[in-house]
Amino acid sequence: MALTYSKIFEPNQVDNAALETLFTVPASPTTSLLRNGRIRFVNTTAGAVTITCHAVPVAGSASDTNALLKAVSINANSYLDVDLPVLKAGDFVQAQAGAATSISAHMIDGVLFS
Repeated sequence: MALTYSKIFEPNQVDNAALETLFTVPASPTTSLLRNGRIRFVNTTAGAVTITCHAVPVAGSASDTNALLKAVSINANSYLDVDLPVLKAGDFVQAQAGAATSISAHMIDGVLFS
């Protein structure tokens, strides 16, 4: 079995208008799993900004049950690392910033098994 390395998602500014899907675990093969996932949320502004993040099951929607962060404040020019639970095929991660062009998201760890 060969190993293939790839970036899970490119860094991006997190939307503040609505929950944004950062990535979805590939649905094929159906045995896909994301393990040891870690996202870094970076506040690039001079003031504190909140971040909300969810690990949503396939065909589900963001809710209190799958919330990883619920309007957690990140200090100015600082960051917060978030460990993800194991995600299966079709599961996805969504986030929403508390202010426009203020929080960037970076996938800093994780292994996609299939």
